[in-house]
Amino acid sequence: MNLQPRRLWLCFIALVLPCAQAADRPWKMATTAQYTLLSQASDLETREWMRGFDQFILSTADLLKFDLKALPPLTVLVFKSDKDYMPYKMRRPDGKTASVAGQFVRRPTWSLIGMSLAGDNEELRQTIFHEATHWLMSMDQARQPAWFSEGIAEMFSTFERRGDKVNWAKPLGSHLALLQDRTIPLSQFLIEPTALSNRDDRQLLFYAQAWAFTHFLMFSDDSRRRPLMLKFLEKFRSESGEATVKDVFGDQLPQIEREFHQFIGQSRYPYVIQPVKPAPAESALQPAPAVLVEASLGLLALSSERPELAQEHAKRAIALDANSPKGYELQAYIGLEKQDLEQAAAQAELALERGSRDSQLFVLMGDSYTQGRNSERPDAERARVSMYEKAINLSPRRREVYQRLAGALMPVDTPTETDLQFLNVGLRAFPGEDWLQVATALVEHRLGRHDSAAATLDKVLRPDSTLDPSEREYAQNLRRSWWVEAMNQELRAATSAHDIAAARAAISKYRDRLADVPEIATYLNELEASLKKAEQPAQKRGSR
Repeated sequence: MNLQPRRLWLCFIALVLPCAQAADRPWKMATTAQYTLLSQASDLETREWMRGFDQFILSTADLLKFDLKALPPLTVLVFKSDKDYMPYKMRRPDGKTASVAGQFVRRPTWSLIGMSLAGDNEELRQTIFHEATHWLMSMDQARQPAWFSEGIAEMFSTFERRGDKVNWAKPLGSHLALLQDRTIPLSQFLIEPTALSNRDDRQLLFYAQAWAFTHFLMFSDDSRRRPLMLKFLEKFRSESGEATVKDVFGDQLPQIEREFHQFIGQSRYPYVIQPVKPAPAESALQPAPAVLVEASLGLLALSSERPELAQEHAKRAIALDANSPKGYELQAYIGLEKQDLEQAAAQAELALERGSRDSQLFVLMGDSYTQGRNSERPDAERARVSMYEKAINLSPRRREVYQRLAGALMPVDTPTETDLQFLNVGLRAFPGEDWLQVATALVEHRLGRHDSAAATLDKVLRPDSTLDPSEREYAQNLRRSWWVEAMNQELRAATSAHDIAAARAAISKYRDRLADVPEIATYLNELEASLKKAEQPAQKRGSR
């Protein structure tokens, strides 16, 4: 239930300056190890909300075994009233204000919660906890099946604290009701790449089944099922969905499906009740820096598809402190939202000059070397690689940055050992990312390690690799080009020695590997014909 793809953002904007109204009301700040909270609510209400959210983080991290120090930044904005929150609310598809009390925004390097405690209700809590689970899980960017990613988020969406106890994984009646009518066959469901669908009913069904199947594996009376889930998650890191289903479930899949249908027909479901976790001492509430408030409100407005409102906040942030990167970071994201890469890159550069630690700005700078003015620079190819590597230094667990680096290295004729080291770091973090293997093979080949490169590429061209069709075609063409290169080298050596037999042997050696491409087959035939012509004078000289 990722709110970001729904694009429901924002709503009513008053005629008077709403950003000034929201920002000018007193804001207090509390900084914890996991998030920064900016609040207009009373100290009592703010601390109560923080206690519940802290317990959610501790309970979730305990189950999923996460290192909380690796969490991506999160800012929580708690408005004094629903009226103050109104200009920043989500917008419905028809453009009107959505009737919500809060929203959760997740981006690659930052996340936001915007909410009013005045409208706190069960639906809001479920939405916040669902998205917060994704936020927590985002620190591990290894490949995860969509059914588990959404299923565990739905299970934790029911989290609640009652006195000295917390509970989660309570049954969701709406999901169970939906599954009584139909389910998605497990052979299809388990390999779905995403929960998103062009059909709302299909998407809702996927969420319901994801919750139920995760619950089925984790809380079943059959002790064999939880190990199956753990094995599936481990295999999926480096194998395709189809290969993982075959390896983990094999011939058991029909029986598992029958047992799953029996499970969703039950009348009672177990859930977890635990004592509250020992929490660190509460963070003190203190006046919030005005620049941080302006920048945070601007990001919330931008996420709600209100770039004009976000721009007002950016201007105020820069006016308050032109040496802070916060206003320029916001300006860069506004440029991206407008698809103005040159403006975004210019603002990103200003933010980085002022000490920004947002790795996405280095990604943005890297992207700017593929189009626009930066792409015309003579060092554009090398500069692009450098920017992605700087992003990785700041955020070494971002899969998509390694993918960008792989693409950026493709046209670089003289890669470095450092480039190879970055790719190897990515492969250790994401061993199932076969596109990184292709880039690694290419860099190895250009560094002169031809045997190692060939072995890497041959491995990645296995039928069950995670390459998509275009990536596979590129890898196949790359392998063929190396075969042609090796064959030509052997031909040159043979012809230099006037050894026509050796030249024929070289062509024969590579024909089976290359003849499936018509252009190469024609080339091989032409080589054969030229060898035959060269052979005839030699035969005549020998017969005299």
